[in-house]
Amino acid sequence: GTNVGSNNSSTPDSSSESETTTAETSETTVETTETQPALVLPSTTNDSGKVMIQTVSKSSAYPFNSYIITSSNGESVVVDPTEMPGKDIVDINPAAIISTHSHEDHTDAKFSDSYDCPKIMYTKEDIKTKDFHIYTIWSQHDQNAPVAENSGNVIVVFEVDGLRIAHMGDIGQAEITPEQLEQLGKIDIAFMQLSNTYSSMNLTNKKGFKLLEQFNPTVVIPTHHSDSAYPIIEKKYGKVTMFDNALTISKEDLPQAPMNFYHISNTHKYN
Repeated sequence: GTNVGSNNSSTPDSSSESETTTAETSETTVETTETQPALVLPSTTNDSGKVMIQTVSKSSAYPFNSYIITSSNGESVVVDPTEMPGKDIVDINPAAIISTHSHEDHTDAKFSDSYDCPKIMYTKEDIKTKDFHIYTIWSQHDQNAPVAENSGNVIVVFEVDGLRIAHMGDIGQAEITPEQLEQLGKIDIAFMQLSNTYSSMNLTNKKGFKLLEQFNPTVVIPTHHSDSAYPIIEKKYGKVTMFDNALTISKEDLPQAPMNFYHISNTHKYN
């Protein structure tokens, strides 16, 4: 099965201790109650031997758009950064930063400018880092416009450690074109939105699901979505698998059948 990476910090219940606290230790008790809540940071190392995928954004409105993908050797790339933690809080040290389109919930200029690494800003590119091959495919954010150069959104494909991972950005097309399907190829893991007004996509028209079913990725990680998506997902595709802030996965861990939905929580605390 798939390993669960967890960065959650849990505070043990101290109520039983405090009842037996003596006068001599009461001072230290006071001090500990005044300390700040523990930070919950994404991991900057990867000793799992697998690819690690982590949520990272501190945005409460869009907690599931931004991801760190880390190779088994520990090289990281960031896709669709938004409201990112500063380098002084956690130094992600990405080998590349990629944004699928220009909207502020998929870009973070301050974060991107703080690192000297290759950046793909919603253009058609094909780059290699030490562990990744990354390329982009023109796509359309708007349902009614044609797919052309600079058409509002790019699909990003990451090849790493034998896995092929796609971030679909805010794709809003009515359907994926044969040319795009050919460029996409077989996708193991897809980040995909399920509801977004700007892409004319919702849980009634199920456009997100229809687009996914055109290329049938093995694992789907939802980006823009609401909790009301889960009953629909579970009815159509089976139980959603939950992970705490991080998923570690290898080619061998992939399920046999397509369209398995994984949800990676985002309980990071940066201040």
